[in-house]
Amino acid sequence: MALVAMSTRQFVVAVHDVTPAHADRLQRIYDILERWGIDCPALFVVPDWHGAWPLDDHGTFVADLTRRAAGGAEIFLHGYRHDEAGRRRTLTDRVRVCGRTATSAEFMFLSEEETGQRLDAGLGMLRGAGLEPVGFVPPAWLFAAHTRRLACDRGLALTESFVWLENLQARERRFAPALSWSTARSWRSHVTAAIGGVRARLSAMQPVLRLSIHPPDVDVPSVRHSLERVTAHLASTRSFRRYQELLGVSASIG
Repeated sequence: MALVAMSTRQFVVAVHDVTPAHADRLQRIYDILERWGIDCPALFVVPDWHGAWPLDDHGTFVADLTRRAAGGAEIFLHGYRHDEAGRRRTLTDRVRVCGRTATSAEFMFLSEEETGQRLDAGLGMLRGAGLEPVGFVPPAWLFAAHTRRLACDRGLALTESFVWLENLQARERRFAPALSWSTARSWRSHVTAAIGGVRARLSAMQPVLRLSIHPPDVDVPSVRHSLERVTAHLASTRSFRRYQELLGVSASIG
């Protein structure tokens, strides 16, 4: 097993869309990370993926998450369903999320009441499974104006956008651009795979980078190879850190 490099430059790793629906893909992602000594990435858990994969019904998957959390993996609430079921986008909505996501802007268009209800439902399911989240990140990094406040009110300390890490309770941000891929279209897969390593190297002087991985990344050979190369580069040139370490949050907060 390779060792993560010791460096003043740092990186965090987040695995998005952690749900039983992606169990096989997630294991392949864990295998890639563990080859480089990264055995406790942040896990962005979706409690009921598309309304069809509630954690309550998947004890083996939950047991694996519990084991990983006990080993240091930070659990984040990542939406509730991760879809826009029951919501029809207006023209204004489509403009606001153009190029960001096709159907996953779950928390972008909700009212305050609806947002609170989904946060509570998601937290209830995670905690019922014995998982205590340290933060909340909405699908596609898309927030309504009130989302951060409502998450903070519920004791969730951490979040992120596409370019920031954020301590909600201290109201502090840290610039940390995300390295990620898109598999939504074949052409986007090829483009993001081609530039993945270039982006990592062009960002070499940034103190903190984020490796943001989605389950379909391992399905497309060019993207998977790019992910493997970028992971190797980060692990050999930077020090791996957890979100709470970078943002000065006590591990007891959740």
